[in-house]
Amino acid sequence: MEALILLFIVVMAFSVLGWTASASSKSKEQERAPRQEKRQQCCKNEEYPQEGKGVDIHPEVRVERVIDGDTVVVIHQRRKVKVRLDAIDCPEDGQEWGDIAKYGLIKLIGGKRVRIEIHTTDRYQRTVATLYVYNRETAQWVNVNERMVTLGHAWVMRRFYQHLSPERQKKLNQLENWARRKKIGLWRAPDPIAPWRWRSEHTNRLRA
Repeated sequence: MEALILLFIVVMAFSVLGWTASASSKSKEQERAPRQEKRQQCCKNEEYPQEGKGVDIHPEVRVERVIDGDTVVVIHQRRKVKVRLDAIDCPEDGQEWGDIAKYGLIKLIGGKRVRIEIHTTDRYQRTVATLYVYNRETAQWVNVNERMVTLGHAWVMRRFYQHLSPERQKKLNQLENWARRKKIGLWRAPDPIAPWRWRSEHTNRLRA
């Protein structure tokens, strides 16, 4: 009888010790988990861009040269590609605000790596695309085409944006309307001339 009681006491002692060790291990794991999650989140924010919806699927290219406010040359797969920014139109070289629009684009993406969303090819064999540049301060990808409209450097080309989703068309329209109301950029002029109108008038003068 005494032997059975002694055996029972030994078994209970080992059970208590095992439970204590298990509880201590779980407690340490629970303490480490939030720290590990916080560390992973920190690294994610600092090391990896929080890319906008779908931006991560677009190839990354380097901007070699900015030609004007809506045309650039990029290096894609070791080739130079002339890119026309989609759905916007900036003042031309020689037109009022043309130089400012160009330098506005240089400030945004000159010499930087950007992501390129290719839409089509125009009649001049230029790649028509939307560009995205990463903003480290906000940890987000910025739509360069939309940004040029917001800064008052460009008109929205409504004749050539039907391929975009209704949401993107609406946003472009809202950005242009906002820039107009606030008289941002080229909208400071009392009667700014749209680039397509300027090109038409300029061509007619040359023919006259």
